[in-house]
Amino acid sequence: MEDPLGSEAADFDEKFVEGSGGWCLRTLVWTPKVMDDAANRPVVVIPGWTSVVEGWIPLLADWVRHRPVIYIETREKNHTKSPDGRREQVADHSIPNHAMDMDAIVRNLGHDPSECDWFASSLGSTSILHGLKEGTLSVRTAFLLAPNSEFKFPLWMVFLSSFPWWVYPPIMRLIAIPYMRWKVKEPGQKIRYTRTMRNADMRRLKLSSRSNRAYSVWEGLQKVTAPIAICVAKSDVLHAHDDAIRIAECLDNGEVIEVPSNQFAHEAEIRPIIEDWITRVTE
Repeated sequence: MEDPLGSEAADFDEKFVEGSGGWCLRTLVWTPKVMDDAANRPVVVIPGWTSVVEGWIPLLADWVRHRPVIYIETREKNHTKSPDGRREQVADHSIPNHAMDMDAIVRNLGHDPSECDWFASSLGSTSILHGLKEGTLSVRTAFLLAPNSEFKFPLWMVFLSSFPWWVYPPIMRLIAIPYMRWKVKEPGQKIRYTRTMRNADMRRLKLSSRSNRAYSVWEGLQKVTAPIAICVAKSDVLHAHDDAIRIAECLDNGEVIEVPSNQFAHEAEIRPIIEDWITRVTE
């Protein structure tokens, strides 16, 4: 695979790293070419549900100039390799499994998760919170964009999850994508979600949506003591703004950081905000 960032400032490597239970997840690793920057603490990036790396290029291209970056795709992504001979089940795509994958992959890359700074979005954010409250994951800091307290799918999507996965492509094209383009107001977010839905693995999308639908993050959040920033945007209609703020209030060391839009959190301009917050909470 060629470097999706086309970066001249960092060396790139695509790996398939073993997570929990024999699953191998595609992991993209960038290491700055400048020795001093390469020695900096890694940042682990966990994208959102079915999110593709192209949506994160502006932020990643800036970050890899300053730090090693480890970008881990969760199980529902196209490139994930499930254990040989295993028929994937709903339970395979659970939030607890995502959290255990993250811990295992970072360790298998030779890093201590508790010595890394973490950045995540939506499903990735929720999975990190779950791992922290259950003790299956440790972080130095975590900057979490739009965590889901619960996964509240529209009724038509709940109904759709009862259909065989192979009927999804025409339904996505005729119903889901037009609905998303109507629902989402931010132009950048609209483009990202359209791209994401067109490229999703429909079989895994079905399993993952059924698994996520039963999840709630609330119980045990008070056990999380690591510094956590909850990043929200009022213009983001796909993630519950008030619930995200409530999550921060439940955390022992949580803080709300408001940004102009969800798209802003995918741009290079968010990096100094993240780095300033990390410096402040770790001094």
